[in-house]
Amino acid sequence: MKNRPTILITGATKGIGRALVARFAPAASALHLVARNGQDLEALKEELSAVDCTVQVYPCDLSEALSVEALINDLQTHLTELDVLINNAGVYLPGALLTEPAGNLHYMMQLNVLSHYELVRGLYQKMPRGSHVIHMASVASRKRFDGKPSYSISKHAQGVMTDALRHELRPLGIRVTSVMPGPTWSHSWEGAEFPKERLLDAKHVADAVWHAWQMPPEAVIEELVLRPFEGDIE
Repeated sequence: MKNRPTILITGATKGIGRALVARFAPAASALHLVARNGQDLEALKEELSAVDCTVQVYPCDLSEALSVEALINDLQTHLTELDVLINNAGVYLPGALLTEPAGNLHYMMQLNVLSHYELVRGLYQKMPRGSHVIHMASVASRKRFDGKPSYSISKHAQGVMTDALRHELRPLGIRVTSVMPGPTWSHSWEGAEFPKERLLDAKHVADAVWHAWQMPPEAVIEELVLRPFEGDIE
């Protein structure tokens, strides 16, 4: 853990990503924030103007491989050093394997797995010893959920990739954590027919990520699972 780190967060404007920005911003010397919507990023940057850190924003659709490549080139230019990389961007699309729209699995694999893979590969040489890669995964990384098998496939793949990266980055002194929250409140749950308290609060997930980063250098939380007290929503 480094005082006043440089931090990169993807999917930074909504849900858990927005909560992560709020939790880490007061401790950061520089924030590099990635999201699809440029207007949302600029609004977030304005909100952070009172925080004592520099903020750089990068509009990017991480579901497009060429956009990811361009983002990495841009980041390599702007970053001298990177202390915390939080790959948070991801997507969930429902549907059964045999009847879901063609391309659903490919889309989720690109956003949930391959964009994270490319960002780590493209930026790890900017990360000094003691830095930290954090992948926001899901309880679906370990469990198949009916109605969302393609999502579960992408999250299982993300989990294996994260474990492999942990093995390869450990000799470089870079810690790797996989955070696996259960259902977490966001606007996508509006209209659901169960109490809001049946879901995790994004702020609580961000707090858990913060504490994982706070661990002393001789320790690492490799995997962190969070669920609503009453368990998953099937």
